Amino acid sequence: MKKLQPQAVDFAQIQRFLASADKKLATARKTLEIDEEASYQLAYEAMLKGSLGLVLSHGVRPRSLPGHHVTIIEFAEKHLGERFRGMVTMFDRMRRKRHQAIYDVNGFITKLEAEQALETARKYLVVIRGEIDQKNPQARLA
Repeated sequence: MKKLQPQAVDFAQIQRFLASADKKLATARKTLEIDEEASYQLAYEAMLKGSLGLVLSHGVRPRSLPGHHVTIIEFAEKHLGERFRGMVTMFDRMRRKRHQAIYDVNGFITKLEAEQALETARKYLVVIRGEIDQKNPQARLA
């Protein structure tokens, strides 16, 4: 079964995903002093929301199947290319660490890991927004 399905490109919808990603990142920053794990998870979710915007900007969306987060990360890796491979690798590492923190009693997020996740998410969303803006005719006019 295919992991992606076609969907019409809707830049208003994509902008809502990016706005949601920004909110998650802002919340992650505020949460850091209270709960490192929650901050880390929110930073990951911000990257995921931004990546969904990227996927949608290509006229497809992931099917809601087990492993759809991996599908989104693989899509980002393919479309962002070698230049951003390290950032995407960190995104995938965050996915695995988040899973471990949720399901494994020994999974623990340190403050340093959460801080690094926040910085990675911030940089990643700048890259994602740039990629999406290249595809958006309204962004090119602004």
